[in-house]
Amino acid sequence: MIVFDTLSQLESYEGVFPEIRTIIDVMDRSLPYEEGDGKHKTPEESNVSYIIDTFLTSSKGFESELEDCSVMEIVLEGDEIVAIDGSVFRMQPGRFLLYSASRSVKRGLSYSLPEHTKAVRFIFCLSRS
Repeated sequence: MIVFDTLSQLESYEGVFPEIRTIIDVMDRSLPYEEGDGKHKTPEESNVSYIIDTFLTSSKGFESELEDCSVMEIVLEGDEIVAIDGSVFRMQPGRFLLYSASRSVKRGLSYSLPEHTKAVRFIFCLSRS
């Protein structure tokens, strides 16, 4: 499953993905904007962690290095193209992309000219009953 939507609609997915409450809380505190690159744990010590990346987009991009679980990517600054199993998504601030990390994912592709981009990727295993 792939979900591509705006952050203003994020709460509407909370019934399907309970981990979204933790993501909303972290984003509301602006933690990904204030913290540096690298892997971070959520203050709630939930099963959600996140990785902040700052990079320059390019025509070649780079393969996602994550495996297992699910990923929600949010671009904080700049924009990038993300290709997942042949589908292409233009990521800009105010949008999110939710996908399984087991898919073929290429990130950091440029829309036109290379651009400095900062993104956060929340990683979690779906806890459906």
